[in-house]
Amino acid sequence: MDLWTFWQSVAALRRVELVTLIVTMVVPLLGGTILLSLRGRIRTLLERSSETQTAFYHDNVSHQEYTIQVLRDELRQAKNELSTIKSVHAPRHITSAQEDLLMEKLRGVKAAPVIVSAYAFEEESADYAAQIASALRKAGWTVTLNKASMNDFKGISLGKVALMHQPLSGLHELAQAFAEARLDLRQRDVSLDTIAGPLQDGALLVIVGRQ
Repeated sequence: MDLWTFWQSVAALRRVELVTLIVTMVVPLLGGTILLSLRGRIRTLLERSSETQTAFYHDNVSHQEYTIQVLRDELRQAKNELSTIKSVHAPRHITSAQEDLLMEKLRGVKAAPVIVSAYAFEEESADYAAQIASALRKAGWTVTLNKASMNDFKGISLGKVALMHQPLSGLHELAQAFAEARLDLRQRDVSLDTIAGPLQDGALLVIVGRQ
């Protein structure tokens, strides 16, 4: 059928009209369906992206919190270790509480004279021995300070100068008071030959070793 004949045919034109109407109805519906599908897909992708970002954020926050806690624990441990090092290397001293306890326990005790002997080659030992001697004097004891001990042991040891083997009073009370005051008392046998200088017979010995 040529174009003129087609144009003159009512039936042909009706068919074209029907097809055009169907296309006109279907195309918007198809376009709307595609548009809705695209919008739904975009929404899904945005939601997934948001969930991924939220999960990443929470994971990152959790990791940072864990890292901060680890650093806090390490800092606390370092402070404790530093405090321990300082306490180990800090000079010894008689605290006011220790001095009060020594005075309370030893005041009024009838005791033999005391020689407090410090390790000759350590100034810290001499200072500590002087503090011990001062506390004993405040308790009313007769005390002589000696800085010529050759004993380099750690802590404090008690002894006596009893060349005539006479009984000496106060040694037991002194040891008990030192223990209650938590002084570093480490009893050991000390030869009198290891302490230079005059040693009064009948005296108690407080030998202060090195730190």
